Amino acid sequence: MEIQPSLHSPQVLLLIDWDNLFYGLFNRFGGVEGMHIEERLDKLLKWVSGEIGIILGGHGFVFAPEHLTLIHQQMCIKHGLILITCPKRHLQEPRMNIEKGRIETEEDTVDQTIIDFAKMMIGHPDLKTILLVSGDNDYVPLFEELGRRGILRALAPPTLNSLAKKAELINLVDINPKTGKKMLLVLDEI
Repeated sequence: MEIQPSLHSPQVLLLIDWDNLFYGLFNRFGGVEGMHIEERLDKLLKWVSGEIGIILGGHGFVFAPEHLTLIHQQMCIKHGLILITCPKRHLQEPRMNIEKGRIETEEDTVDQTIIDFAKMMIGHPDLKTILLVSGDNDYVPLFEELGRRGILRALAPPTLNSLAKKAELINLVDINPKTGKKMLLVLDEI
């Protein structure tokens, strides 16, 4: 039985790290065909309304690099997701990325933009929960701050493999006061 949210349901700020979502599912399924992003977005939104609360302002937010495809843009809009483009920042000095084995002249701004946006929204009087769709440990300090401020933390990593190796982020996810379960939904399992 699906729980229908009421006007008094907790308000949830939905923040989606599109690159983490896309590449996490892409790496898991080996291509676009098996990813079923639209179906996973549908199930994610049903999970939010059925177990956590209602989306703050009726819109979630997708943070994506400039190369988000038109098909994905249309899919996001169809699901009531507002797109925020995060262009790469040019570095003053090139740097070596040891993990990728190459010199970089630009850096992504998606993670920092999500962190800044979440911090800006912390003071919203209706905000009770932040749901992050990512598995990146760059968000650990944000989740720690949310906990100190009494904002519940929910997580929807694309896959368990997309979680950073230490899985610190998953340890900060809160228990849902309504269900008694951890507010965690792994997207490749739905």
